[in-house]
Order: sequence, then C-alpha cells, then structure tokens
Amino acid sequence: MAGTALILHQYDISPFSQKAQKMMGLKGLSWQSVEMPMIAPKPDVEALTGGYRGTPVLQIGRDVFIDNWMIARALDEFDANGPAVNVQGGLREAALYAWAERLFTPLLHAALAVYQSKWDADFLADRKRVFPDVNFDTLEAGDSDRRSQVRAYLGTVEAQLSMGQGFLGGAQADGWDIHVWGMVWMIYSALPTLMPIVETFPRLTDWYERMSALGTGDRADAEIDIAWQALKEGPAKPLPDTPDHESLAQWVGHAVDISVGSADRGSASGRLLAVDHEQVVLGVEPISGEAAQVWFPRFGYHVSLVAC
Repeated sequence: MAGTALILHQYDISPFSQKAQKMMGLKGLSWQSVEMPMIAPKPDVEALTGGYRGTPVLQIGRDVFIDNWMIARALDEFDANGPAVNVQGGLREAALYAWAERLFTPLLHAALAVYQSKWDADFLADRKRVFPDVNFDTLEAGDSDRRSQVRAYLGTVEAQLSMGQGFLGGAQADGWDIHVWGMVWMIYSALPTLMPIVETFPRLTDWYERMSALGTGDRADAEIDIAWQALKEGPAKPLPDTPDHESLAQWVGHAVDISVGSADRGSASGRLLAVDHEQVVLGVEPISGEAAQVWFPRFGYHVSLVAC
C-alpha cells in the first residue's frame, strides 16, 4: 500500500498545514505525517520537490503536490466518493483562496510583531529570508490599522454566515470553509491579542467550533523512509494534455525553474512534463534512479526556462 498512501510533509504550527489536515478531516481520510524542519535547509522535502521547501506538500506514490490548491484537487481525485473539498466551481474557489491569502498578511504581521523578539537568530534570519517584503523593524504588536483590517475580514465571514446556512458555501463544509478556517485557527492558536475581535462575531465562533469538530482524519506519524518507499513502489498519475495554444508548450521537455511570487519558499528545478491553465508538472529525481512528478499551481507560481 506504500504507493497509494497519503503522505503529508508538513509541520503542525503552520496554518497552511492545518488547512491540509482539515481537508483530511472533511473527507475522513487516513494519512501519514512526515514532519519537515521549520527552517531551511530542508534536504528531504527539497529533494522530493526539486527545491521547493514550503509547507505542506502531499505525496501519493510518485506524485508530489505543491500548495493547498493542488492538494485539494489531488484529494478529491483520490477519494471521489467522500465529501468534496472543491464544490464551488473554479472561479469561486480561486476567489476564496486568494481572499484567505490576503487575510494571512495582517495575521503574519501580527505574529512577527509579537514573536520575533522571542526567536533565536537562525529562526529570525530564516523568516526574514522567507518574507523579504516585510520590514521587521517597523512592526508593532498593537497596530490599530492591522487590527481594523482583521476586523474587516472577519466581519465579512460573519456576514456570510448570517445568510442562514451552517457553512460559508451552504449546508456542508467545503474548501471555502477550510481556507478561512486555517486563518482563524492562526488567531486561536497563536494570536490571543486578536481574540477579542473574533469574540465579537458569534456566528464566526460557532462556525469555528463546527469546523474544528471535523477533526483531521486518521493520522499516523512516520519517518521520511516511507516517502522514498512510495517513490520506488508507487504509481504515477497520467499527465494532463498540454494545449497547442499554451504559451509554454514549446518548453515541454526542457529544464525549467519554478518559483513562488509571494514569498521565498525556494525554487524548484526539473524537466517540464506538462502545463495547462491550472497546473505545471515538473519531472525531478529525488533519489538516484527514481523519478517524481511534482504538481504546481499556475496561480502565484512563475516558470522560467533554464538557459542552456
């Protein structure tokens, strides 16, 4: 069963890891957790992905899925009979995904303001490298504008829940709820100074408890060896067709780099296997003689041709 096991490479204090775990809970899946380091270097996950070191990363056999955008799609395909993560349609899903990413910005700044003085030099240097656009010297724990931004975002969630349905998109939890829940989890778990804002929204707090009650599926902690075993023994998904009118079609078969636009989570290098409007598939060799297919979203990820 090594090839069909769900292996999530992650660390628990990340709200993005929490989103992936909540997907497991929504669908009632069994999965294995391989903990990656919180700071670089991350040699195992970087080998698996071709150089990307963000969290979380989902592995199913020889296929490696980057970002919760691709993870949600992989899980819905893996378990087509359970509750679906993506039910709102591509544009609506993308809108909520991007909305939650924007909410992350004031929460990130709040966390950096509160905790950076408590971090050791290596951890602080890593976070400055990951978030190069943040001025760490000007962050204030009690910034009034940032608190107002958080209230504005959460007020929108409260308004959506006031429409009389139990979850953001209807009677059943789905990806809309998961993307928002991960951000609110960050407040509950690490930002107590923002909890008074949360507590002014009763529908939000009730919804948060309903989401928390979904759990995280059946988790088993494991070591990195299971990843290499799955890579050797597991299947690989069929590749998507690359449309003739795709502007990157001429790069298929050539070496490319893939980088993240929003933060420095490392860049991945490998051979471009396929590309369409939603995904880029990169071929890498994490261990000698064993190939992996690494699936990146098109949203927020940039592809460049490696000069010969």
